[in-house]
Amino acid sequence: MTPNECLSYWLIEELVAQGITQFCISPGSRSTPLTVAAARHPQANTKIFLDERAAAYFALGWARATDQAAALICTSGTAGANYYPAIIEANVEHLPMLAITADRPPELQQTGANQTVDQNRLFGNHSRWFYDPGCPDQTLQESTVKSWAAQAVLRSAYPDPGPVHLNIPFREPFLSNEPPTLPKVSSPDFQLSIPIQKLAKEDQHVLRQTLKTDCGLVTLGELPVRAHHSVGNFLEKLNWPVFADTTSGFRFGHLTQRIDLADQLLLQDHWRKAEPEAWIHLGNQYVSKRWLQWWQACDSTLKIVITNHSDRQDPSQRSQWRLQLDWEELEEILPLTGASPSRIQWLEQWKLGSQALEEQMAQWWDQTERFGEVSIVRELVRQMPIEHALFVGNSLPIREVDMLSTTRNTPLRVAANRGASGIDGQIATACGWAMGHRQPTTILLGDLSAIHDLNSLLLFRESPVPMTLIILNNDGGGIFSMLPISNQKDVFERFFGTPHGCEFSKVAAMFDLPYFQPENLEQLQKSFQEAWRSNKSSLIEVKTDREQTAAHLLAWQDHVKNHA
Repeated sequence: MTPNECLSYWLIEELVAQGITQFCISPGSRSTPLTVAAARHPQANTKIFLDERAAAYFALGWARATDQAAALICTSGTAGANYYPAIIEANVEHLPMLAITADRPPELQQTGANQTVDQNRLFGNHSRWFYDPGCPDQTLQESTVKSWAAQAVLRSAYPDPGPVHLNIPFREPFLSNEPPTLPKVSSPDFQLSIPIQKLAKEDQHVLRQTLKTDCGLVTLGELPVRAHHSVGNFLEKLNWPVFADTTSGFRFGHLTQRIDLADQLLLQDHWRKAEPEAWIHLGNQYVSKRWLQWWQACDSTLKIVITNHSDRQDPSQRSQWRLQLDWEELEEILPLTGASPSRIQWLEQWKLGSQALEEQMAQWWDQTERFGEVSIVRELVRQMPIEHALFVGNSLPIREVDMLSTTRNTPLRVAANRGASGIDGQIATACGWAMGHRQPTTILLGDLSAIHDLNSLLLFRESPVPMTLIILNNDGGGIFSMLPISNQKDVFERFFGTPHGCEFSKVAAMFDLPYFQPENLEQLQKSFQEAWRSNKSSLIEVKTDREQTAAHLLAWQDHVKNHA
């Protein structure tokens, strides 16, 4: 075999031995040795992507579902640059990812050679680790390759999960004419050990004393699936009110301390004045802007942020204490004790407030909006089967789910790309997420997000897991109608509303997808059921009016403020 083949086979062999089993490959010539090595490995699950951007977002979704990195393989030039948006998202959300870019040899750099760009540290400080081993030659040793392959896997997972970039230049010829030597299935050549992060004993003592207060509060941002068991046990022991973000894993389900309509309660002066004595925030940031505003306003509250990484999760910079530990260690902080009467009373006040608002909300929206975005979202959350999962697009859909979805006491797995909150790569991310957790998945997107990622409907169509894409088509950027810029009529529609006039029936036909276009709630319910029972990937388009949606949302908020 050529040195190119040796490096590639040893690299793939060690990655698989270290647990990297999903390889996302985009076509290219310079990456031939890597592609062939992955294709021939008996334990490598390979998937071909025509678009590198979609490949990277698929890997992002895979990591969110499995807590494991997927490996990306692409050729030289601009190919790797298309990974950049998903690399940024993985960095911000602390999700493992492994980008392997093929490159041209040094003698072709800065010469005007075709498909040659500077790929050195292409992703800047958005990658946890960068390594370029140089062009393989006859001096290459197996232990050397496997050592840095193992290091790449380690750095993607510890001490802070995130993207790792390997840049590998290859000289021609890429492959020999000899019969291929298939990689062996083996244990890893380098054993990796990841330490457990625990609190110091003095920190544990101070935290336990703090948690004895009765009038406390917990907010939950996005949490990895592996954290749910320990966090759930911690919350039950603590018995404080819980404000759970949509992506936290606790927004829907059996948690009895959850305050479902926390965001909407904070529209009212009465609840904003009910400052907790201590407030703990777990995980990444939350969708609700009102939570952050209240966090900033509670001057007398002790604010504690707990994460499993060292990044600050406090845009207000008002937390007095930041703690870092593995989520699995959290439930060991508190002993199981009975709740005091005052703690129970504090929790019940919030729960009763949320229940009363839920009843008020159901009546108000039934009278005001028979069929629109809010009723569609509320109906979707109500009807979703327990064995299904929901991926929500950014901009207005994630806010509508977070603010106004109905109380649901059965679990529902929900995900969104909330790190950098872009509208790009949403369909591809959802496909990777669905394949990672192997649950039928529904995607709720706005029309601009769908248009931005239309090519990923190929992934959607071919998904081995049945998926349903619901597009709220309000002919533009609906969220901007909620902002002050909407009053600037001379520039708003063209530069912010951005109407496009597109319908998705022909898109569905192009990708050979079953298509539904319900025009009322009864038809919507029927479309949901047909799509979910078909065991096929389907597209549901619902046309809505963005000005009407904005008017209804603003009117509802005024109603809540005035009827405390």
